[in-house]
Amino acid sequence: MDKNAFQTEMNRVAFTPAGREALTEALMKGKAAPARRSGGWARRSLAAALAAVVLAGSALAAGTLWERYFGRLDETQQEIIETLSRELPAAESNGTTMTPLAAFGDQDFYYLMLEIRAPEGTVLPDYGEDEGYYQLFGDTLEERFTLTDSAGQDVLCTLDYTWLNDDPTDNVLTAAIRLWSLEGTDLCDGADKILHIPGLWVQSPDKIYTPVLTGGWDFNIGAHSGGVESLTPDVAGVTVEDADCGTMTMEYLRLSPLGMRIRHSWSEPKEGIYPGAALSVVMEDGSEVFLKDTVGSGGENWNEEFGPFEVPVDLGKAVAVRWGTAEIPLR
Repeated sequence: MDKNAFQTEMNRVAFTPAGREALTEALMKGKAAPARRSGGWARRSLAAALAAVVLAGSALAAGTLWERYFGRLDETQQEIIETLSRELPAAESNGTTMTPLAAFGDQDFYYLMLEIRAPEGTVLPDYGEDEGYYQLFGDTLEERFTLTDSAGQDVLCTLDYTWLNDDPTDNVLTAAIRLWSLEGTDLCDGADKILHIPGLWVQSPDKIYTPVLTGGWDFNIGAHSGGVESLTPDVAGVTVEDADCGTMTMEYLRLSPLGMRIRHSWSEPKEGIYPGAALSVVMEDGSEVFLKDTVGSGGENWNEEFGPFEVPVDLGKAVAVRWGTAEIPLR
């Protein structure tokens, strides 16, 4: 297994001026991860604990397969993934086959476990931190990772992924990919959305891209999604006090089994300060589930952010959302 599995890179998907500006703000230098704002959102690394198990490929249940990414999942969490999972056909180009082993998503996130099987005789080794790491895109416009709609228009999003390499001496490598929606795009509205992967590169610490596999692999993730139910609880009157910016007011909240989106404002704006409060889902056993990380946008006195949960959540067992000192009941 790749010990440097969590080298993460956000990818440019749309290259319009507005898209370039939005993604420039969303991307971070080097090992990129979704941008985080100051404030109380739970700080969680994008890295999830990987279970050191050898899987038998696509024959395994999707829930069990994703334990490699999320870490240990209980039976209910595995059932959530099984319920949400959709099958996508494999794609072949230049002798390399990319096979979706499992895929699921909601409005804001789409998860894809993708097996990359290079031609026989090709070796896909592990790389140390001082050697570089794998990327699903190169450094030119023609080598970009894209998501487009049925008309061929770019759908703005970012991504992160984790590499799983059971045998560094063979020709098989697996990527656990997570797409993040930008500009309010619904990733699972049932409409066609074509995910295009141009190949596999190794990016050196000096940002030099070396091609390993090139071609074109397309997957219609939009036509293989759906079934995710979201909750939008009543947040009227929900407020939390902030020492710097006065009263924070929650204006919108949406949660699904995979993550949450929140919009809030504050009464006393101060330049350079974006107040927030810790956000979690309270389960019926008293435990709390936090977000791993967030991306978002904001203005002088408002902010909207969203992020994925550490693990999928059974909303049937969720009793409340906790936001700082406030608690919003879900039943």
